[in-house]
Amino acid sequence: MASSHGDTEGSRSLSTKTGGRTDTSADEIDLNDYLRVVWKRRHLVVLGTFLPALLFCLILAFSPGECRVTYTYDVRSDEKDPVALLGGFTGAGASDKCRADLESDELPGTVHTMVPDRFYSDENLDRLAARLRECGFGDYAERISRANVQLETSETSLAMTVTGRRGEDVQRISSIVRDNLENVIPMYFVEEHLSGEVVRLKSEMANIEEDRFSLELELGRKKAILVRLKTLASADPGMTQSGPILHFENVHKDSAYLPLSYHVQAADVNIINIEETINADQKKYSYYGKLLSLDERLLEEVRNKMSSHYAVGEFHSFLARVAGDYEGSELRHYLSAYVKRVENVMSASAPIVERPGVYLVPKGSLKKTGIVFAALLMITTFGAFLLEAVQESRKRVREA
Repeated sequence: MASSHGDTEGSRSLSTKTGGRTDTSADEIDLNDYLRVVWKRRHLVVLGTFLPALLFCLILAFSPGECRVTYTYDVRSDEKDPVALLGGFTGAGASDKCRADLESDELPGTVHTMVPDRFYSDENLDRLAARLRECGFGDYAERISRANVQLETSETSLAMTVTGRRGEDVQRISSIVRDNLENVIPMYFVEEHLSGEVVRLKSEMANIEEDRFSLELELGRKKAILVRLKTLASADPGMTQSGPILHFENVHKDSAYLPLSYHVQAADVNIINIEETINADQKKYSYYGKLLSLDERLLEEVRNKMSSHYAVGEFHSFLARVAGDYEGSELRHYLSAYVKRVENVMSASAPIVERPGVYLVPKGSLKKTGIVFAALLMITTFGAFLLEAVQESRKRVREA
């Protein structure tokens, strides 16, 4: 207890001699120690930072550069929209996304949303890569992706930028990619439009068949009523004689008070209307059947050829041949109109500048080298402190 009391008094006297200040030097960061460690390991820092950064800069400077070609398309009006030019997506064949894009005022048009989706699909990229290989650009075909073919859309334009390595024929490569965008991508919309038309026509024909039973049933009922009215009229001819003429504000509501001859005439008119409706539906059904057969023929042609590089120009030639088979047919007007729509799609897909120039892509050597230098400096500095800590630990172990 005496010893403990003496230690307490000694600590108080030490605190008094130092003015009440305690020694905190052990907790303070001494920058001189850090600088000493860095200076001691300066060779590691220099060799691990400056030399790799210099090597990276030289490799970047002498590596092949990249070139780019940009095609810009004006998409400010529906005249540039392939869906609008084809007549829009109709029926259940149109996807929910298609209908939402067309009906919403907040979303951009088809060119802005659906063209990039179709272009970057795996099916189309594989088709584009196959086309590039056919033309002798197998190396570019292997690395075809969003990175070297970029589609950027705005409210007024769609820009396609094709990037290639310096020394590659970027102009020819870009022309192949452009052909895919302008002539192959529209065939996706042709296929979806024809699919929608097939579904719509089948639905219309089903509605006609469904209504036919009701119309024939109503026709039989009206004819039975007419027969009984004529029987009443022949049994009592006096009922049809002229008499006071009644005027009604609502004939349908008060039709029971009309003379019998008027009932007979009304039944005749109703029968005629129903018969003509049935005849018109029959003609419509027959026309829809022929139109369905034609659309299915066109759709089969598109689906059979879509796996290859089937362009909208080839489809136009096929339509012209098909139109020759329908000369004098009631479908010739439909085919003629569809040919014009496809021609509008072909004419609307031209860029603002027909042959844009090829430009070098800036490498950004200084910026990239600076980033690499900073990263290497942090790594080598951390390594220097780590080596110093390991060395001090081993030294303490040996001294112990």
